[in-house]
Amino acid sequence: MTARWTALLMAATGVAVQAQSQSRNRFELTAAQVAFAVSASGMQTTAEHVSLLTRVVATEPEPVLDVLSVETLGKGPLAEQSDVRVRVKLACHIQGKCLPFYAIVSSLPSTASSANIMPKASTTLGNTVWYAHSEITMRAGTHATLIMDDQRSHIQIAVVSLENGIVGHRIHVASPDHKQTYVGEVVNARLLRGSF
Repeated sequence: MTARWTALLMAATGVAVQAQSQSRNRFELTAAQVAFAVSASGMQTTAEHVSLLTRVVATEPEPVLDVLSVETLGKGPLAEQSDVRVRVKLACHIQGKCLPFYAIVSSLPSTASSANIMPKASTTLGNTVWYAHSEITMRAGTHATLIMDDQRSHIQIAVVSLENGIVGHRIHVASPDHKQTYVGEVVNARLLRGSF
């Protein structure tokens, strides 16, 4: 009986050591790291104005972060809002170091104009630098192309947009026969980028 308990104790200790070594390979990203990446993209902010929506980890302690998109939260023009908040989508510059994630950045209009609420230029999509703005880029019913790619594959699908969208926003689209629906991020008036 004691041999059995000894084997169980050794197995439990081995599992605890393995779990501890796996957690050493994951580094939690901080609001300060996100604030640095957002500031580098053109929107000046500090860690106090950044809220992470979930715990985010990376495989290295200080990964380079890219701002993928910026979306204003709330309704109405920025100047009319008492507290401006934006949702920022970020990802590690080197794919595989961390998963894409969202953060909320808030600031007061008195200290931030609408010119610096949106970054000067977000991360490149393909090789085209796009700017966040609020005019409708793709209208519902537009025939467009949805591109989904990663390092191993590249897929292009003819789609029809189901809703209006602006650059950087994710909208619903469907195949021309409306049998399949997808979600894509608007790149321009006839192009969306998706993921799988």
